[in-house]
Amino acid sequence: MRVQQGICELLIGATLVMGSVVAPAFGQGDAAARSAENLQRQLNDEDAQMRKAYFANSPISERLSIDYGGTFRYAFNIIDSAQSQEQYEQVFDLRLYTSIELDGAHRFYGRLRFLYNDWDFNGTRPSGPDYDDVGWQNPIGELYWYEFDLAGMIQAQTGAKPDYNFTAKMGRQYVIWGQGTALSNYMYAGIFDFSWSNLKLTTIIGQTAGNDTIDWDLSRPGYDTDTHRLYYGGKLEFSGIAGHRPYAYLLAQKDLNEGQVAVLPSSAPIFPTTFSYNSSYLGFGSNGALGADLVYRAEFMYEYGTTLSDPLSHSGGLVPLAQQNDRISALAGVGGLTWLARNEQDSRVDFQIVAGSGSNQRLDSGSTFGGIAPRAVDSSFNSLGYVNTGLVLSPDFANLLCPSIGLSTTPFRGGGVFGGIRLGATAFAFMRLDSDAPLSFPTVPGGSNYVGGELDFSIEWRVLSDLDLNLRYGIFMPNTEVFFSGQSGARDFLYAGITYAF
Repeated sequence: MRVQQGICELLIGATLVMGSVVAPAFGQGDAAARSAENLQRQLNDEDAQMRKAYFANSPISERLSIDYGGTFRYAFNIIDSAQSQEQYEQVFDLRLYTSIELDGAHRFYGRLRFLYNDWDFNGTRPSGPDYDDVGWQNPIGELYWYEFDLAGMIQAQTGAKPDYNFTAKMGRQYVIWGQGTALSNYMYAGIFDFSWSNLKLTTIIGQTAGNDTIDWDLSRPGYDTDTHRLYYGGKLEFSGIAGHRPYAYLLAQKDLNEGQVAVLPSSAPIFPTTFSYNSSYLGFGSNGALGADLVYRAEFMYEYGTTLSDPLSHSGGLVPLAQQNDRISALAGVGGLTWLARNEQDSRVDFQIVAGSGSNQRLDSGSTFGGIAPRAVDSSFNSLGYVNTGLVLSPDFANLLCPSIGLSTTPFRGGGVFGGIRLGATAFAFMRLDSDAPLSFPTVPGGSNYVGGELDFSIEWRVLSDLDLNLRYGIFMPNTEVFFSGQSGARDFLYAGITYAF
């Protein structure tokens, strides 16, 4: 009996120690999958912004217009794990699209995606979770939505453009809410815009697309294939101030996976864990210009709601704890300033700062198992949003302070085949706001707040009008004293992709 008790105490002790080491990585695999996912979100955001600009600047000159085509992308990634071991990924990505527009009022867009990921983990995964991003990916129907534009219909019928409008966009779409900090994800959603004079009200109701959603709760079974969260809310924007567009919003999130139960950890299941995280995001922000050469963006958010506490005692013990409903009270913000050189090379300098509150009452920044202690206020900011925090480390917002500065230019503009080359470089610094609170990856509690720095480089080359070459490289240089043994080495990420459009 005493031997059994000793074994159980050893197991609990090991679980507690590993809570700060393993819990942040529980269910998420190693850093390779995280880096690949972060790059895909970068590409998704860029694609969504380009499509938005294309449709906004493409008036319908005929009653019916139909466009169709596709792209094929081959990419090769070399990605370091948290232990600085190289892993390799090949990506074969075929996308076929069509867009139909009628009478200036009706628009349909659909895109099929045939994506195949081929991983070589290079012997770095003798055990661990099965990655679902190996092989053919779902869904094939990536985007499909219908949009109605009232002002477009009136203008097409009468030639007059009214000072009011109503638009409705419904279907599977990539949603970027505000600056993207609260929500930036694939969704089955309806977005409805009501505008009059200088005021615009945007409302949304939608559910996350399970296969394309990586949850912040990495301890929940199915976090990367079965995440269903309902979002609804509204945003009010004012355009009556020249050069500025301030806005405010309230966005609520309802956990549709609420009530799911698992016995954790999977290696020694002894803690029954129930999952529930319901949150709301109150945000204020603005986009605009400060003079002719400076463009800015800023957003501040307050997150509130309720979550279930950790079933694991943070002070030791042999008996699982009854989970409690804990209150969420967290903050986050993002700000950016871009200087436009307005020269022939279209050079620009981008400065950005991202910050989010953390909680020293958590063993993991976002998970329920290893999460917030019972009867504590959860001040760790969690969302399904996305802001670029680098290619390699790519931390979430919780307990993070991350300033960055980047430069991009087209050095050979007008220089023939090399005129389509655009070069970019961005430097990131990563800091913990609270050295005793967890980030979204394992760090040693206490000590320095400085986590490390990262340099990212990019080359985008439009070789031909329908052929594009994209190279991205990043290197993260850690502050070794805040990382656990075996995870304090430099980490690299290399992406090489070629895209053919037809």
